[in-house]
Amino acid sequence: MTEWTTDKEKKILWKYRFTLTLRIIRVLAAIGFLYGAYNIILSIAYDQSEKADKNYFSISQAINWTQNGYLVKNEPFLHAEITPFLSQELSLPLVRTIGKKEVQIGLVDVTKRLIAPFSSKNITYTEPSAQSGFTFYLPEDPRTGKKLTLKVDPTVWSTLEKVHEGTVADFAFSTDRYYKPEELLELLSNYDVDVLWMPLYTGELKEIKDVSYSVAGGTYFMVDGLGMTRARETDDYKSYTEIGLHSDGIKENERIMLANMEHLLKSENKTYLENVLGLRFLQERHDYLKENGFKVYGAVVTGPVKELLKLQDLKTIQSAQVGEFAYWNWTGE
Repeated sequence: MTEWTTDKEKKILWKYRFTLTLRIIRVLAAIGFLYGAYNIILSIAYDQSEKADKNYFSISQAINWTQNGYLVKNEPFLHAEITPFLSQELSLPLVRTIGKKEVQIGLVDVTKRLIAPFSSKNITYTEPSAQSGFTFYLPEDPRTGKKLTLKVDPTVWSTLEKVHEGTVADFAFSTDRYYKPEELLELLSNYDVDVLWMPLYTGELKEIKDVSYSVAGGTYFMVDGLGMTRARETDDYKSYTEIGLHSDGIKENERIMLANMEHLLKSENKTYLENVLGLRFLQERHDYLKENGFKVYGAVVTGPVKELLKLQDLKTIQSAQVGEFAYWNWTGE
């Protein structure tokens, strides 16, 4: 019979520990390999599917409609990832147009999770001044039809007068009445400016009661309204052709906007639409536009500062704001 000794016990324990450690390493390596393979297959499948393009399309539409002249940069190459828990993560550049140039002012980060309430959107501004954006005032109280007036701050025009003519800027104004989009565009066609965005009246305070708004001196402005901007039509999310705000194509722009609203209503969860994309009452707003037509009450435009100064001749303007200035980058058409 072999005599049991402390040395033999240590050897057996060491051998056991070595064997156990080796097994654990093998199991961890197998798990790591399977996890890596899963991530690779998942990423390839995600890249080959239309999910990233679909998510980008939904986010860009929401941002472009709600950000008062700021836009998600229109580009086919974007940063999109899918996590092992099937959350889609997108990072999109936010831009403002000053003259003919798009200037990045921030980043839109969106995480779309399988469970919609846990999805999130965050906008980080690289320029603090861009965070406030523009404000647009309704020309009348929708509930009573009473006209609401607000005088243009004279410093708006004096600021433009003092700026060197070799400068461009973006500029926003509200009107003292509602216009059909083609009417306002026709009015602005006499000036060398580009129209970037127009606030839409979609039944707020009248058909839609529970909306966010503020009152300044008896004048109402919408906090979570929608606006018209360049329109992108797509069936497979691969097309990046857009129609701008021009009088000769505005009816097509309206048609595309209604179609895109319908698409979002059918393809996206209501919680995701409202709480993440910020598209509250999208169904009600779509129905109002479809039944009553498009009415706008202002615009965001851009152009040479001396051309913007000429807009003071428009008696319909009841409030105005100057945005950001940039060196001359304008080409007349």
